[in-house]
Amino acid sequence: MNPSLRTLHCSPVPVAGCLGAAKVYVEMAATLSALGCQTTVVDPATVCSNGEPGSYAAALRQYLHSHAAEYDVVEYEHNRLPFPRSEFPRCTLFVARSVLLSHHFLSIPIPSRPRWSSRVLHLLRTGARRRRWQLLVSNTNVTCEQADLVFVSSGDDSSALIAAGIRPGKIQVMPFALSKSRRMALSEAARTPAGPVVAFVGTFDPRKGMRDLPRIAERVCARVPAARFRLLGTAGMIPDAEGVLAHFPRNLRSRIEVTPRFEPGQLAQLLAGSGVGVFPSLLEGFPFGILEMLAAGLPVIAYRTPGPPEMLIDEYLCQRGDSEEAADRLVSLLSNPAKLADARAWALGRAADFSWEDVGQRTLARYQTELLALRSGG
Repeated sequence: MNPSLRTLHCSPVPVAGCLGAAKVYVEMAATLSALGCQTTVVDPATVCSNGEPGSYAAALRQYLHSHAAEYDVVEYEHNRLPFPRSEFPRCTLFVARSVLLSHHFLSIPIPSRPRWSSRVLHLLRTGARRRRWQLLVSNTNVTCEQADLVFVSSGDDSSALIAAGIRPGKIQVMPFALSKSRRMALSEAARTPAGPVVAFVGTFDPRKGMRDLPRIAERVCARVPAARFRLLGTAGMIPDAEGVLAHFPRNLRSRIEVTPRFEPGQLAQLLAGSGVGVFPSLLEGFPFGILEMLAAGLPVIAYRTPGPPEMLIDEYLCQRGDSEEAADRLVSLLSNPAKLADARAWALGRAADFSWEDVGQRTLARYQTELLALRSGG
């Protein structure tokens, strides 16, 4: 089959910042374009431009009624097209992609912000929040059942969908990655001697470890007198550095550096001099923050929860929510220069295992296999 496929990538969020789900769709499209595909990325501004009332899903449905036949492959978010496959062109491959699987939110509770008013509101909204996730899970099951192919980023995602009744043969674990140029740029950070600095790359919110990071910092700083924490890209629920620092004990705030926002090209410089990374998220799809820290030569301590185990070995994984164990593993690395040097070398090697160039080749091969079967009636 001619590899010059026409592919459409439907990001469920604006692509302007190229973060989160948008980052996946944009970078996947760029990778396929480099392999000779004719790629197009659309976000809600384009999909909803026809004035279709109601949800994004309804607008996407109408948009694909009009445009899907122009492409060989259409990719979309795993819970955004819960409609019969028969509505759409049979010769176009329909691919559902999970960036953050809905099912996990029913089994892994996300806490409130650590304040009494937030806790009360969180408790009062428990029922509504669960009903919302149940609806998203229902939409996910229908979307994935009707898709020709489903890409997920972790084995945990695959297991959850299979348990929900999705046919295993249509599910493929396809991790996210970094381009070679991005990986090499980040590796510049590893040229700077490592200090007793613990880095975190991600937004500062309850899912990402808002409640655990202060506990981890307190325990590490008590045992490593020179230790500092560097929190990067925290803006989201809390937009500024002062708001983030307010969640840490006063006596630690001088040892916490917060950079709410940064440009991608600045990350290597911001990570330079850090010794290790931490990522106490309760639930992920495939966390780029971990991969970027690995590419900068930082071994990362994270929780054993969907996402991190795709990149990290057991030595760097703790039980979800065990902030004490996470802190102890950070201390073990920071207190042993030889062990840390070995861990940093491992991190650089591990990051190289996740290449967009490789993922793109595998994605294209699966597209071609599925299209051949689809168009031959197999």
